[in-house]
Amino acid sequence: MAILFSSVLLILSVSLVISAPPNSLTGLVPSINDNGVLLVPSDNSYYLRIDVDGTGREETVEQIAPEQLQVKGSYGQPFPGSKYLLVTYEAGPNGYVAKYSLSEIHNQVQQLPPAALKTAAG
Repeated sequence: MAILFSSVLLILSVSLVISAPPNSLTGLVPSINDNGVLLVPSDNSYYLRIDVDGTGREETVEQIAPEQLQVKGSYGQPFPGSKYLLVTYEAGPNGYVAKYSLSEIHNQVQQLPPAALKTAAG
């Protein structure tokens, strides 16, 4: 669901950006800060962050010339078996480049001695 929402939001935002006159994105891209979604427009760019259920996406889109966008971002998602996928990407006039890494998630539980817990409790 979060992936579908972020994809739809991205497509709508990019279509608005492409149809906009230079330096006028603030009125076309809405500001959003709700339920793990943050969208912050400025004159010629916007910043998007989506954090839902351990899955996250962060992206900056900038209009570098009329009808030319520069996109930089990352997408991360946990998988069963303590795996985490991180994709970083960049797209612009020179094409699209994506890199990915799959890593282990290490859950480290720090244990405190009983005396420290008693002291912290007062």
